[in-house]
Amino acid sequence: MASKFIWHPISDLLPEYELWRDERLTCLSLEWQKKKNELDGDCLKEYVERLEREWAIETGQIEGLYSLDRGLTETLIEHGLDAIDLPHYASTSPHKTQRLIMRQKEVVDGLFSFVKQEQSLSKHYIRAMHAELTREQDHTEAVDHLGRYVQTPLLKGSWKIHPNNPARPDGSIHEYCPPEHVETEMDNLIKWHGEHKWKKVAPEMEAAWLHHRFSQIHPFQDGNGRIARALATLVFLQAGWLPLVVASSQRKDYIDCLEQADSGQLMPLAIFFADKAQDRLAEALRLTSRRSPGGESSG
Repeated sequence: MASKFIWHPISDLLPEYELWRDERLTCLSLEWQKKKNELDGDCLKEYVERLEREWAIETGQIEGLYSLDRGLTETLIEHGLDAIDLPHYASTSPHKTQRLIMRQKEVVDGLFSFVKQEQSLSKHYIRAMHAELTREQDHTEAVDHLGRYVQTPLLKGSWKIHPNNPARPDGSIHEYCPPEHVETEMDNLIKWHGEHKWKKVAPEMEAAWLHHRFSQIHPFQDGNGRIARALATLVFLQAGWLPLVVASSQRKDYIDCLEQADSGQLMPLAIFFADKAQDRLAEALRLTSRRSPGGESSG
């Protein structure tokens, strides 16, 4: 069976990418940094909590862990995760879906706390985040020595001990980092990320690099996509931005950008992330300005 993507050690950010910035996003970010300090605290808190709920719901839907219809998704985002008795509305495994979303909400909550404490990213924190994320998952799908899909116990907060290379519909294999190299690769990821912060790499570019290189390593049995999006969100929050929410409706464009990054083209993913950041910052400025002291409410 031929490999479509052959694993190789992760690489640092190219020098030309270190200098790249989306000027529109830079200007919008400066406006946001100035404006958010003038906003009503309750208004901003309400908006951020809405984004946290959206992140928690959508990050699991992208992975196909559950499926909620659009109306239910929007209701939960707008009114809270307990606004509807989810077991009566979710299409599959409703109780598990409810628990998964709550764990994912706790992870994004934890990112805010991590940033507030001004901690540096570490392997320990990533493993702890994975343990929290997968608390409700006892098993995951794996491929045995005969090529059969089987259920295997999920290691929570621990690096994988067996290869987790997925088969594509065409029969090709996408290779991730072999288990014996995970520790070294994660060391390099943390080291280079620290250097990028010191060099002040643009947040949208750093989020793309960190997300993609982590995905290349795929250090856990399961949950790698959700952790990758959490790491990208962490970069956004450290920049003073809002959570990076990739909606399930955007999955195709998102996966296309990741596959281009696999072929060495990181820019499409950075631009995709920049667009998400711009959309959220612009929305926050519009919504909060209507409700800030002295402003007129649109409602």
